[in-house]
Amino acid sequence: MNTIPEILINNELSMPVLGLGTWEMGGRQSPDTTEDSKWIHAIETAIGLGVKHIDTAAIYAGGHTEHLVAEAIKNFDRSSYFITTKVSGNNLQFGEVIRSAKASRNRLGIDQIDLLLLHWPNPEVPISQTISAINKLLDDKVIRYFGLSNFPVELMHEIAYYTDAPIITNQVEYNLFTRNKASYNDHIESEIIPWCLKNSISITAWRPVMKGDVAQANHPILVALAEKYAKTPFQIALNWLVSKPQMMAIPKMSSEQHIKENIEAVQFKMEESDILTLDSICEKSV
Repeated sequence: MNTIPEILINNELSMPVLGLGTWEMGGRQSPDTTEDSKWIHAIETAIGLGVKHIDTAAIYAGGHTEHLVAEAIKNFDRSSYFITTKVSGNNLQFGEVIRSAKASRNRLGIDQIDLLLLHWPNPEVPISQTISAINKLLDDKVIRYFGLSNFPVELMHEIAYYTDAPIITNQVEYNLFTRNKASYNDHIESEIIPWCLKNSISITAWRPVMKGDVAQANHPILVALAEKYAKTPFQIALNWLVSKPQMMAIPKMSSEQHIKENIEAVQFKMEESDILTLDSICEKSV
Protein backbone atom coordinates (compact mmCIF):
# COMPACT_ATOMS: atom_id res chain seq x y z
CA MET A 1 0.00 0.00 0.00
CA ASN A 2 1.24 3.49 -0.85
CA THR A 3 1.72 6.12 1.82
CA ILE A 4 0.07 9.42 0.93
CA PRO A 5 1.35 12.46 2.86
CA GLU A 6 -1.10 13.97 5.35
CA ILE A 7 -1.79 17.37 6.85
CA LEU A 8 -2.95 18.08 10.40
CA ILE A 9 -6.06 20.26 10.48
CA ASN A 10 -6.87 22.40 13.51
CA ASN A 11 -4.55 20.19 15.60
CA GLU A 12 -7.14 17.40 15.67
CA LEU A 13 -7.72 15.75 12.29
CA SER A 14 -5.08 14.27 10.02
CA MET A 15 -6.10 14.12 6.36
CA PRO A 16 -4.29 12.83 3.25
CA VAL A 17 -3.37 15.43 0.66
CA LEU A 18 -4.82 13.23 -2.09
CA GLY A 19 -8.37 11.93 -2.15
CA LEU A 20 -10.74 10.52 -4.75
CA GLY A 21 -13.39 12.78 -6.28
CA THR A 22 -16.54 11.00 -7.50
CA TRP A 23 -18.36 13.66 -9.53
CA GLU A 24 -19.84 12.09 -12.69
CA MET A 25 -19.42 8.56 -11.35
CA GLY A 26 -22.82 7.00 -12.00
CA GLY A 27 -24.27 10.03 -13.74
CA ARG A 28 -24.45 13.78 -13.32
CA GLN A 29 -27.75 15.12 -11.94
CA SER A 30 -29.56 11.80 -12.44
CA PRO A 31 -28.48 8.15 -12.19
CA ASP A 32 -26.73 6.43 -15.09
CA THR A 33 -26.16 2.80 -14.19
CA THR A 34 -24.48 1.72 -17.43
CA GLU A 35 -20.96 1.84 -15.99
CA ASP A 36 -21.61 1.04 -12.35
CA SER A 37 -19.14 -1.84 -12.25
CA LYS A 38 -16.41 0.42 -13.66
CA TRP A 39 -16.92 3.05 -10.98
CA ILE A 40 -17.18 0.56 -8.13
CA HIS A 41 -13.94 -1.04 -9.30
CA ALA A 42 -12.24 2.38 -9.51
CA ILE A 43 -13.18 3.24 -5.91
CA GLU A 44 -12.16 -0.22 -4.68
CA THR A 45 -8.85 0.07 -6.53
CA ALA A 46 -8.16 3.52 -5.10
CA ILE A 47 -8.75 2.35 -1.52
CA GLY A 48 -6.67 -0.77 -2.14
CA LEU A 49 -3.79 1.39 -3.35
CA GLY A 50 -3.90 3.60 -0.27
CA VAL A 51 -6.33 6.40 -1.17
CA LYS A 52 -8.23 6.82 2.07
CA HIS A 53 -10.35 9.95 1.42
CA ILE A 54 -13.44 9.45 -0.76
CA ASP A 55 -15.34 12.63 -1.65
CA THR A 56 -18.95 12.52 -2.85
CA ALA A 57 -22.22 14.49 -2.53
CA ALA A 58 -25.94 14.01 -2.12
CA ILE A 59 -26.66 15.54 -5.53
CA TYR A 60 -24.16 13.46 -7.50
CA ALA A 61 -26.23 11.35 -9.88
CA GLY A 62 -29.29 12.06 -7.73
CA GLY A 63 -27.78 10.11 -4.83
CA HIS A 64 -26.67 7.16 -6.95
CA THR A 65 -22.97 7.99 -6.55
CA GLU A 66 -23.30 7.51 -2.80
CA HIS A 67 -24.78 4.05 -3.49
CA LEU A 68 -21.73 3.24 -5.64
CA VAL A 69 -19.40 4.37 -2.86
CA ALA A 70 -21.33 2.17 -0.42
CA GLU A 71 -20.92 -0.85 -2.67
CA ALA A 72 -17.19 -0.18 -3.07
CA ILE A 73 -16.38 0.29 0.62
CA LYS A 74 -18.40 -2.58 2.05
CA ASN A 75 -15.53 -5.08 1.95
CA PHE A 76 -12.98 -2.74 3.53
CA ASP A 77 -12.29 -2.17 7.19
CA ARG A 78 -13.84 1.14 8.39
CA SER A 79 -10.39 2.51 9.20
CA SER A 80 -9.45 2.15 5.52
CA TYR A 81 -11.57 5.04 4.31
CA PHE A 82 -12.73 8.53 5.25
CA ILE A 83 -16.01 9.66 3.68
CA THR A 84 -16.83 13.25 2.80
CA THR A 85 -20.26 14.04 1.42
CA LYS A 86 -22.20 17.26 0.90
CA VAL A 87 -25.64 18.70 1.46
CA SER A 88 -26.95 20.69 -1.49
CA GLY A 89 -27.08 24.47 -1.29
CA ASN A 90 -30.75 24.10 -2.20
CA ASN A 91 -31.38 22.21 1.06
CA LEU A 92 -29.93 24.41 3.77
CA GLN A 93 -33.00 24.98 5.94
CA PHE A 94 -32.78 23.25 9.33
CA GLY A 95 -34.93 20.22 8.56
CA GLU A 96 -33.54 19.85 5.05
CA VAL A 97 -29.96 19.64 6.33
CA ILE A 98 -30.91 16.99 8.88
CA ARG A 99 -32.84 14.91 6.33
CA SER A 100 -30.13 15.20 3.68
CA ALA A 101 -27.36 14.12 6.03
CA LYS A 102 -29.31 11.12 7.32
CA ALA A 103 -30.29 10.10 3.79
CA SER A 104 -26.64 10.31 2.69
CA ARG A 105 -25.58 8.24 5.69
CA ASN A 106 -28.15 5.59 4.76
CA ARG A 107 -27.14 5.53 1.09
CA LEU A 108 -23.48 5.23 2.09
CA GLY A 109 -24.27 2.40 4.49
CA ILE A 110 -22.17 3.81 7.32
CA ASP A 111 -22.98 4.64 10.95
CA GLN A 112 -21.46 8.11 10.80
CA ILE A 113 -20.41 10.51 8.05
CA ASP A 114 -16.79 11.54 8.60
CA LEU A 115 -17.12 15.01 7.07
CA LEU A 116 -20.25 16.82 5.88
CA LEU A 117 -19.83 19.89 3.69
CA LEU A 118 -22.34 22.59 2.80
CA HIS A 119 -22.06 22.28 -0.98
CA TRP A 120 -22.60 25.94 -1.78
CA PRO A 121 -24.09 28.93 0.05
CA ASN A 122 -27.74 29.90 -0.21
CA PRO A 123 -28.42 33.62 0.40
CA GLU A 124 -32.13 32.87 0.90
CA VAL A 125 -31.51 30.79 4.04
CA PRO A 126 -30.02 32.38 7.19
CA ILE A 127 -26.67 30.78 7.89
CA SER A 128 -27.64 30.61 11.58
CA GLN A 129 -30.42 28.14 10.70
CA THR A 130 -28.09 25.97 8.66
CA ILE A 131 -25.39 25.87 11.33
CA SER A 132 -27.98 25.07 13.98
CA ALA A 133 -28.69 21.89 12.02
CA ILE A 134 -24.97 21.17 11.75
CA ASN A 135 -24.61 21.52 15.52
CA LYS A 136 -27.44 19.00 16.03
CA LEU A 137 -25.89 16.54 13.56
CA LEU A 138 -22.59 16.80 15.43
CA ASP A 139 -24.28 16.38 18.83
CA ASP A 140 -26.26 13.37 17.57
CA LYS A 141 -23.09 11.88 16.03
CA VAL A 142 -24.63 11.64 12.59
CA ILE A 143 -21.45 13.41 11.40
CA ARG A 144 -17.96 13.66 12.90
CA TYR A 145 -16.91 16.97 11.36
CA PHE A 146 -18.30 19.66 9.09
CA GLY A 147 -16.89 21.94 6.45
CA LEU A 148 -17.79 24.10 3.48
CA SER A 149 -17.62 24.18 -0.28
CA ASN A 150 -17.46 27.29 -2.47
CA PHE A 151 -17.88 29.68 0.48
CA PRO A 152 -16.58 33.29 0.48
CA VAL A 153 -14.73 34.87 3.39
CA GLU A 154 -17.67 36.90 4.73
CA LEU A 155 -19.82 33.79 5.22
CA MET A 156 -17.02 31.79 6.81
CA HIS A 157 -16.50 34.63 9.24
CA GLU A 158 -20.22 34.70 10.08
CA ILE A 159 -20.37 30.95 10.73
CA ALA A 160 -17.98 31.32 13.66
CA TYR A 161 -20.72 33.17 15.57
CA TYR A 162 -23.02 30.14 15.51
CA THR A 163 -20.80 27.17 16.35
CA ASP A 164 -17.75 26.22 18.38
CA ALA A 165 -17.09 23.31 16.04
CA PRO A 166 -14.08 23.82 13.75
CA ILE A 167 -14.59 24.33 10.03
CA ILE A 168 -12.40 21.52 8.71
CA THR A 169 -12.08 22.65 5.10
CA ASN A 170 -13.38 24.94 2.38
CA GLN A 171 -13.58 23.09 -0.92
CA VAL A 172 -13.01 25.42 -3.87
CA GLU A 173 -12.07 25.19 -7.52
CA TYR A 174 -8.32 25.73 -7.57
CA ASN A 175 -5.45 24.61 -9.76
CA LEU A 176 -2.32 25.89 -11.45
CA PHE A 177 -4.33 27.85 -14.03
CA THR A 178 -7.42 28.69 -11.94
CA ARG A 179 -6.11 30.84 -9.17
CA ASN A 180 -8.35 33.78 -8.29
CA LYS A 181 -11.44 33.64 -10.46
CA ALA A 182 -13.26 30.31 -10.63
CA SER A 183 -16.72 28.99 -11.38
CA TYR A 184 -18.24 29.93 -8.01
CA ASN A 185 -15.71 32.15 -6.23
CA ASP A 186 -13.49 35.11 -6.91
CA HIS A 187 -10.37 36.12 -4.96
CA ILE A 188 -9.54 32.52 -4.08
CA GLU A 189 -5.78 32.96 -3.88
CA SER A 190 -5.77 36.57 -2.71
CA GLU A 191 -8.49 36.36 -0.03
CA ILE A 192 -10.12 32.96 0.60
CA ILE A 193 -6.99 30.84 1.01
CA PRO A 194 -5.14 33.36 3.25
CA TRP A 195 -8.21 33.74 5.47
CA CYS A 196 -8.59 29.97 5.77
CA LEU A 197 -4.94 29.50 6.68
CA LYS A 198 -5.14 32.26 9.29
CA ASN A 199 -8.14 30.49 10.85
CA SER A 200 -6.80 26.90 10.77
CA ILE A 201 -9.09 25.83 7.92
CA SER A 202 -7.70 23.57 5.21
CA ILE A 203 -8.35 23.99 1.49
CA THR A 204 -9.64 21.15 -0.67
CA ALA A 205 -9.10 21.77 -4.37
CA TRP A 206 -11.74 20.43 -6.73
CA ARG A 207 -10.81 20.28 -10.40
CA PRO A 208 -7.19 20.25 -9.19
CA VAL A 209 -5.50 19.36 -12.47
CA MET A 210 -7.37 21.51 -14.99
CA LYS A 211 -9.77 18.65 -15.79
CA GLY A 212 -7.17 17.08 -18.06
CA ASP A 213 -6.78 20.17 -20.28
CA VAL A 214 -4.07 19.10 -22.74
CA ALA A 215 -3.47 22.63 -24.02
CA GLN A 216 -2.63 23.84 -20.51
CA ALA A 217 -0.56 20.74 -19.86
CA ASN A 218 1.57 21.71 -22.86
CA HIS A 219 2.64 24.96 -21.22
CA PRO A 220 6.43 25.12 -21.78
CA ILE A 221 7.25 25.49 -18.07
CA LEU A 222 5.19 22.40 -17.22
CA VAL A 223 6.77 20.46 -20.07
CA ALA A 224 10.29 21.44 -18.98
CA LEU A 225 9.69 20.50 -15.35
CA ALA A 226 8.06 17.23 -16.36
CA GLU A 227 11.24 16.36 -18.23
CA LYS A 228 13.43 17.46 -15.31
CA TYR A 229 11.62 15.30 -12.76
CA ALA A 230 10.69 12.46 -15.14
CA LYS A 231 6.98 13.03 -14.50
CA THR A 232 3.98 14.00 -16.60
CA PRO A 233 2.85 17.64 -16.79
CA PHE A 234 -0.28 16.70 -14.85
CA GLN A 235 1.85 15.17 -12.09
CA ILE A 236 3.87 18.38 -11.90
CA ALA A 237 0.69 20.45 -11.66
CA LEU A 238 -0.71 18.23 -8.90
CA ASN A 239 2.58 18.25 -7.00
CA TRP A 240 2.64 22.07 -7.16
CA LEU A 241 -0.86 22.15 -5.72
CA VAL A 242 -0.21 19.92 -2.70
CA SER A 243 3.04 21.75 -1.99
CA LYS A 244 0.85 24.61 -0.74
CA PRO A 245 0.13 24.82 3.01
CA GLN A 246 -2.92 22.93 4.29
CA MET A 247 -3.91 21.94 0.74
CA MET A 248 -5.71 18.76 -0.34
CA ALA A 249 -6.79 17.63 -3.79
CA ILE A 250 -9.65 15.35 -4.89
CA PRO A 251 -9.18 14.50 -8.58
CA LYS A 252 -11.51 12.03 -10.22
CA MET A 253 -9.53 8.88 -11.02
CA SER A 254 -11.06 6.16 -13.13
CA SER A 255 -8.29 3.64 -13.81
CA GLU A 256 -5.54 1.90 -11.87
CA GLN A 257 -2.86 3.65 -13.95
CA HIS A 258 -4.43 7.06 -13.32
CA ILE A 259 -4.66 6.38 -9.57
CA LYS A 260 -1.03 5.23 -9.39
CA GLU A 261 0.14 8.29 -11.34
CA ASN A 262 -1.67 10.65 -8.99
CA ILE A 263 -0.32 8.89 -5.90
CA GLU A 264 3.17 9.15 -7.35
CA ALA A 265 2.56 12.84 -8.03
CA VAL A 266 2.28 13.64 -4.31
CA GLN A 267 5.26 11.55 -3.23
CA PHE A 268 8.16 13.72 -4.38
CA LYS A 269 9.33 17.26 -3.69
CA MET A 270 10.22 19.84 -6.28
CA GLU A 271 12.90 22.42 -5.66
CA GLU A 272 11.56 25.63 -4.17
CA SER A 273 12.76 27.61 -7.18
CA ASP A 274 10.66 25.41 -9.47
CA ILE A 275 7.59 25.90 -7.30
CA LEU A 276 8.11 29.66 -7.48
CA THR A 277 8.44 29.42 -11.25
CA LEU A 278 5.11 27.60 -11.41
CA ASP A 279 3.59 30.26 -9.14
CA SER A 280 4.39 32.81 -11.85
CA ILE A 281 2.48 30.95 -14.59
CA CYS A 282 -0.79 32.61 -13.71
CA GLU A 283 -0.65 36.22 -12.60
CA LYS A 284 -2.50 36.92 -9.40
CA SER A 285 -5.47 39.20 -9.88
CA VAL A 286 -7.13 41.07 -7.03
